[in-house]
Amino acid sequence: MTNSPLAAGRGPYDLQGAIDLHVHTAPCLFARLGDDIETARLCAGAGLRAIAIKSHHESTVSRARLSSQAVPGIDVVGGITLNWTVGGVNPYAVEAALLTGGRIVWGPSGHAAYHGEIMGGLGSWGRPGMAMPGSPDAGVQVTDETGQLTSAARNVLDLIGDHDAVFATSHLGPHEILAVLAYAKPRGIKVLVNHVFYLPRVDEEFLGKVVAAGGLIEIVSGVMLVPKLQKDLDYTYSRLVATIQRFGAESFILASDGGSVDLALWPYEQLRMFARLLLNAGLKEPELDLTLRTNPARLIGLPV
Repeated sequence: MTNSPLAAGRGPYDLQGAIDLHVHTAPCLFARLGDDIETARLCAGAGLRAIAIKSHHESTVSRARLSSQAVPGIDVVGGITLNWTVGGVNPYAVEAALLTGGRIVWGPSGHAAYHGEIMGGLGSWGRPGMAMPGSPDAGVQVTDETGQLTSAARNVLDLIGDHDAVFATSHLGPHEILAVLAYAKPRGIKVLVNHVFYLPRVDEEFLGKVVAAGGLIEIVSGVMLVPKLQKDLDYTYSRLVATIQRFGAESFILASDGGSVDLALWPYEQLRMFARLLLNAGLKEPELDLTLRTNPARLIGLPV
């Protein structure tokens, strides 16, 4: 027997209509629990309405389209991540991804300059089996030495706006994120700030700046499954609930950042756990519905 999507306090949380905009699948440079189609099938079976597949090394637009055709009942979204493996902040690669149906452009991840600062090296996550190929001399950035957006970054954001797509900040640094938001807000370009408190390492005051600049904020379940990160970042359910309620659920999206073999749980399992424990920690049912269904649907252009 399943519960209402808003039912609390009894049984597993019902994910019907939920959307996960941060899922990792094989083929990948790192070990993943399943490939695109297997992951889509399991998420569809759990009731998810849509998922977005992120790759650190290539566009997932074609992979997402084929997965949507192979798995009825779920919208699989693709995009491109601006690491050196696609040329960094490369407007040509971005335009091709958007013209073929991409809906999300992620900033650089393992090759981001900020990632290198936090993780102690470009292309490395400090965990066995997680290292990107190549030894780049410099990290990818969207700002120049003056702190202004580069012309390539402005071109990428303009393309995203033209296609009503989304720019997700991935592993950009705080100053880069604020520069992106300052450019995006007057132009109506949608921006999602990924896995806050992890990358970028920021406090709640920074989130206030994101909200004021019109950005949406992503909170991911994957950080909860790494005990050292959870402890070091004070990434507790009570803190996350307080943060969401301080700035308003209309400014947040929940996602899994799931698919890693190390984290063991499938993305939909992570999301189900995350939703239930956030409710237990005091998140209200309508707030959860906004962060898990309504906000992500609006972001990628699905009917609400």
